[in-house]
Amino acid sequence: MNNRKRSSVRGLMLVVACLVSVAWADDTLVLQNTGAGAAMGGVYTSPYGITVNGTPTLLICDDFETDISLGHSWFAIPNTLTQISSSTVNGLKFASSPYSSAILAGTSVAEDYATAAVVAAELLTLPNVGTPAENTETAGELSYAIWSVFDNSLYTGHGSLTSAEVSAVDAYITNAQVLVAGANVGGMITLYNIFIGGQPITNLTVYSPNPLGASQEFLTVNTVATPEPSGSVMAALAGLAAFVAARRRRARNN
Repeated sequence: MNNRKRSSVRGLMLVVACLVSVAWADDTLVLQNTGAGAAMGGVYTSPYGITVNGTPTLLICDDFETDISLGHSWFAIPNTLTQISSSTVNGLKFASSPYSSAILAGTSVAEDYATAAVVAAELLTLPNVGTPAENTETAGELSYAIWSVFDNSLYTGHGSLTSAEVSAVDAYITNAQVLVAGANVGGMITLYNIFIGGQPITNLTVYSPNPLGASQEFLTVNTVATPEPSGSVMAALAGLAAFVAARRRRARNN
């Protein structure tokens, strides 16, 4: 097994893996819990419970490779985008990484971030998202779809997913790319022209760590009626964190 991606545990040890912004000053983010505590393919799936300047929120990870643990604190530059193009993605974590080079059928970095925004919107509008009542199977497939956009090796391997899960991940990516193509005019992708569940995406917020290697990159999206996670839900999820060690790596039995 690849020790770079896996960590040993006794009992259950899974991995954690990425969400919102506009930016003049760095925000302080802290990983509080693993959201619903759902896992697929040996890793925890999005969304995760993260405080942004002390405010609890649910964020989605787009970064499968970087490792962070519960309680990890870092600075991030928030960028809130209503339109995505080659210029607006400058400074984001994958704008210049090896994963940004046309990994999905010749797509651009801007198209990849827009694709991630579509899939993130689908994830965040799931019923009961981030709670034990969420559809963990769908949330897991959507999480892998987002990770796969920026990680070519993951896209071709999909970890230890079943063949049905791999097919679902591929379908989510393909469908998102179709929506992105329909909203792309001359290289400028207008998110408001993309509808998820009958509601347009109003913006994508990307929390890029500062420096870029300090943490994972997280995303969030807003649609016309995106609910905020309640304080009671976040408090309940925080209890889960006391019992589960969270790392954004694949796990294996010790």
